[in-house]
Amino acid sequence: MDSDKMEVLIVDDEPRQRRGLAAMVRSLRPAYKVGEAKNGKEALEYARGRKLDIVFTDIQMPIMNGLEFAEALHGSCPKEPKIVFVSVYHEFDYARKAIRLGAKDYLVKPVSAESLDGVLIELESQLLRENSAREETQLLTEELAHTKPIYLEYLLLKWMTGELKPAETKEMEQHFDIRGHGTVLILETQCALSSDSVLEWRSILKRAAAQALSKWAIAYMVSPEHERDKLYAIIQWKPGVQAADGLKQLQQALAGLMTIHEKSIGAGIGHETFCLEKDVKSCYESAATALEYLYYFREGRWMSAERLRAEIDSGTSVNVSLKDNGRLEQAVAGGQVELSIHECMAILDKMAAARPSPFRMKCNAIQLLLACLKQAEPVMDDRHYATLAQQIDDQLLRTDSLPATKTAAASLLGDIVNQMKKDKGSRSELIMQKCREYIEDNLHDDLGLEVVAQHFFYNASYFSILFKNHFGISFTDFLVKQRMQRARSLLLESDKRVADIAKQVGYKDIKYFNKVFKKTFLYSPEEFRRMFATT
Repeated sequence: MDSDKMEVLIVDDEPRQRRGLAAMVRSLRPAYKVGEAKNGKEALEYARGRKLDIVFTDIQMPIMNGLEFAEALHGSCPKEPKIVFVSVYHEFDYARKAIRLGAKDYLVKPVSAESLDGVLIELESQLLRENSAREETQLLTEELAHTKPIYLEYLLLKWMTGELKPAETKEMEQHFDIRGHGTVLILETQCALSSDSVLEWRSILKRAAAQALSKWAIAYMVSPEHERDKLYAIIQWKPGVQAADGLKQLQQALAGLMTIHEKSIGAGIGHETFCLEKDVKSCYESAATALEYLYYFREGRWMSAERLRAEIDSGTSVNVSLKDNGRLEQAVAGGQVELSIHECMAILDKMAAARPSPFRMKCNAIQLLLACLKQAEPVMDDRHYATLAQQIDDQLLRTDSLPATKTAAASLLGDIVNQMKKDKGSRSELIMQKCREYIEDNLHDDLGLEVVAQHFFYNASYFSILFKNHFGISFTDFLVKQRMQRARSLLLESDKRVADIAKQVGYKDIKYFNKVFKKTFLYSPEEFRRMFATT
């Protein structure tokens, strides 16, 4: 809908008020078509056959007042316009009745341009949203009219997921009578095939499942176009049937199908209910959860809500300790690929023992590897870092089982460590620059050669040689020099106590600080400040 083409009707028995409001609407919205009527009866006649968008109406009018007009307007024109009451009567009873009659707003005379513009903006937004929804619904209805079986499956899917609208509920009840003892089952299969092959396979799977269950139940099959790897079955067990017998027959049929077609089929079975019409959504949700948790139990390929509950209850919560993470970090820092992977797998096993949701488990794995990648950031090329970060997210989220997650994690961790070693060897100049910045930013810490070397993933001995070759002095002498230069600046540029300055540059022992400072600058800190701070 184009908001510029909207049609508005102003209804008021007072000509000055009516014309003034109409003029204000035309001023604010020049492209609007604006009509006028002097009472409810005249307005009702004007509205018949027209597609009005908005009506502003007074309440107290002769012949037919605004409330009577609004009530009579329902069902008398091609579409229901948005009604706004405009009146000097702003008592609660009027507003309450106006709302009951579907009023979208209530304005009190005299109406200001600002308040009118606000109402118009809100009504335009509502009309555009409603029109868009109507157009979408109309397009969908027209398309489904040509594909009734697909439309009926669509209704079943929406019923199962609790998304049916009242009109759709009535339509579904005309086609289906699903009640009593039953459950929901979801079959999942990998469909890395061409479009034609996928359609053929889905058809085969649907027929096989329906045939296997035909003796035991009435099965309503749903194979959504947007979920080509899934087949939903709403199962209504026949009287006197044992659900376990029917499911066993289905399992046997699917096992034969997998052998013939060399495909893997997973099944999630919802909980049983004796009131399917009431509990179908919870049956569906429990089936979806059971199917999701096949992530942990791929060898079974068949998970029921009852079995899943038992598996989760038997899960053990094993906390990942700081030592676990520390061992992994140390292995990564040392460039030890096999040890890094071993420690990573041990941590993932501990996480999996608590049986978090599969999505949470994959997120845990992502966070673990991103932490390892973050460690390698100081020595890794920015482009390689960004590529690996994206691969970690993409590859781990796509995994469909715990073994697949662990395999992907192992491969990615190997890539991280190997890339770190390559980049470290080719970026010594940049590393030394980052090292200088790191030291300058952390002079207050208990810095040492081993600490800094480990931060940049170097062996301490090799790092000592690399450092001296680059800066021309040893690491220890460089650190002392930086600390003394910082201390000198603080003495001259601040009024901080000497003891505080000593701590700020990494000396806990003020006597030792004084000794090193005097050796460097020939004066104690206090003498240096007195002599040079005022010059």
